[in-house]
Amino acid sequence: MSHAGSGPFRCTYILPIRRVRARCQEAHELAEYFRDLAREGCEVLVVDGSSPEIFAQHDRAWGKLCRHVTVDRKYTYLNGKVNGVHTGVDLASCENIILADDDIRYTSADIRRACGLLKRHHMVRPQNYLAPLPWWGRTEAARMLINRGVLRSGEYPGTCGFRRSVCLRFGHYDGDVLFDNEEIVRHFILNGADVCYALDFFILKRPPTLRKWLEQRPRQAYEDFDMRAKTVLFLSLLPAAIAPGLLSGAHAAPGYLLVVSTCAGLLAGRGLLRDQAYRFFPAHVILYAPLWVVERSLSVYWALYWRVAHGGYPFGEQLLSKGAGRAWRGR
Repeated sequence: MSHAGSGPFRCTYILPIRRVRARCQEAHELAEYFRDLAREGCEVLVVDGSSPEIFAQHDRAWGKLCRHVTVDRKYTYLNGKVNGVHTGVDLASCENIILADDDIRYTSADIRRACGLLKRHHMVRPQNYLAPLPWWGRTEAARMLINRGVLRSGEYPGTCGFRRSVCLRFGHYDGDVLFDNEEIVRHFILNGADVCYALDFFILKRPPTLRKWLEQRPRQAYEDFDMRAKTVLFLSLLPAAIAPGLLSGAHAAPGYLLVVSTCAGLLAGRGLLRDQAYRFFPAHVILYAPLWVVERSLSVYWALYWRVAHGGYPFGEQLLSKGAGRAWRGR
């Protein structure tokens, strides 16, 4: 296989993955997904940081459907996923690269659109939507809509596309952070790349299990610590809810909760209308926006405990002190 787009593929699809135990159902689902990607002309490159035993099981399931490789040991970032990304970029045969988490599912039309956008831009940053939608998935969807309602750049996706040559020219991004998906985007921006924020380009994301979703709550709050105004806001919501009750009696609390819930719902509604996101998000997820605000108001204290007591937050076997990295601060 040749490099820099001269091979037979439309793009290289890089999936960094690491598992501590075998998941047969997931392996089967990913095998079917890899077949679909290959039919669309993708070179599927799975960079697997699992133990040798799990790697061997994955290889039996995927070996004939993709390039299944181990992580290059020359990369030693604390966030092992970043080591997988750099390994994948080194090995990719195509100029166009699509990088995705293991819960992302591109369709054939999505692949074609991403490759088309990369003809005009150095990087494309789409949006995600969730399906199916258990109750925690609806809460997560509300969070995504609030981000779309507040941020000019939209929700933070679990995938992006970029040109391999540009990535190699810019060098490595900070791999000692939790928020690696956004760090690579900020790294490209900091180096002057033309980044397309495709706010009307929606890619399916599978919701996590309830257990994983609960584990992610304080981690996402920790990742936000570099957004100081947002962190201070959520730190203040709980004391602000308690104070009226202490000063004016319990009857003041419902009014405060109504105001906060209304604001959350309006922001989620704005995100739903923006670029016709309602084509992918059912309108009723707006009702879960207050639930997400409550969740984040509690999770930020749990994340603060990890920062103060341990100096970082666990990621696999590592303790990462930085939520975001140098590219975030540089911008």
